[in-house]
Order: sequence, then C-alpha cells, then structure tokens
Amino acid sequence: MEAPIFRVRERCACVLYVLPGAALLKLITASTILPAIIYGATVVLYLAVRRRLDRRKGAFDLGRFELPVAVCALVWTLASLFILVSPAEALVPVLIVVGLLVAGGLFFAGLLLFNRPALETQPQDAAVPER
Repeated sequence: MEAPIFRVRERCACVLYVLPGAALLKLITASTILPAIIYGATVVLYLAVRRRLDRRKGAFDLGRFELPVAVCALVWTLASLFILVSPAEALVPVLIVVGLLVAGGLFFAGLLLFNRPALETQPQDAAVPER
C-alpha cells in the first residue's frame, strides 16, 4: 500500500503537466494576491483596535515606534497589491481572488444564518493521527 502523501504529490505533478504555463502563472499570481489582502486586512484591524489591546509587562513592545511600523506595513502591503494587480495580465488572477473571497463570504453568511453556534464555540481538541 502506498503512502497517502505520495498520491498527493503525484496528483500535484499531474496538474503541473496538464496546465499550460500561462494558467499556472495566473494561479501563482492569484496565490500571492490573496495573502497580501489577508495581511493588509490584519494590519487594518490592528490599527483599528490597537488602543483597546492590553499591554502586558515583559511582552514584546515597539513603544513609540508601534504606529509608524504599522503604517509602514500597511503602505508596503498596498504597494505590493498595486504592483500585483496593475498589469493587464492580472485580470484573471484578480477574478480568481474575487471569486474566492465571494465564496468565503457566502460560506460565512451561511454559518451566520444557519449554524450560528459553530461561530460561537471553539472546536474541541481533536486527536492528531500518529505518523
């Protein structure tokens, strides 16, 4: 019996051979746009709630440089997003990312409407399978 990880690698290798080079490049571009959006959203959320966060003694603290570092992180993220989405070839990757965000938003709305307790509780400690 072959290991499951081998089958995953085999499938990934098949996808790389089946997809034309341009399609693969579009998927790679889309996979760089989405994390930049997530990172930017995290920075914006931090900037919005940073005054309400507790300060703990002995924890890492940037002190007076906290706000400038956060603003620089936001500017860097916006610049990288602009560079990634500004070429005309980036239309398909942007549409892929928009589709993923819409699908995630619909899933979240479905949980809000039909399974609210799933959002209000944390999963129990799941048993991790041994290798």
